[in-house]
Amino acid sequence: MKMLEIEALDGRTVNELRSRARNALLNEAIASEERVEHDAEDLLTLEGMDSQTARWLAAKGVTTKEGLADLAVDDLLEMTGMDAERARKLIMTARAPWFAER
Repeated sequence: MKMLEIEALDGRTVNELRSRARNALLNEAIASEERVEHDAEDLLTLEGMDSQTARWLAAKGVTTKEGLADLAVDDLLEMTGMDAERARKLIMTARAPWFAER
């Protein structure tokens, strides 16, 4: 059913409802993007990481270097579509602290 078919809604009301819905969706998208940007901050400190990949990972729930280190290459390939060599390098870089001398 179209909104204009509802008797109680005139054209002005329908346009206002549509405008508010668009604004709400836009605000939600901006807030989501800001959360992803914030969540990607730790990943961006990793050598070889770029912002697009960090954002993809954060959007998939991988928000830290430790989280990246826990992934298998196949997992990272599935999440991002990057080539296997780059995935392997990023994971090994994230795992480097595991092997550092103490």
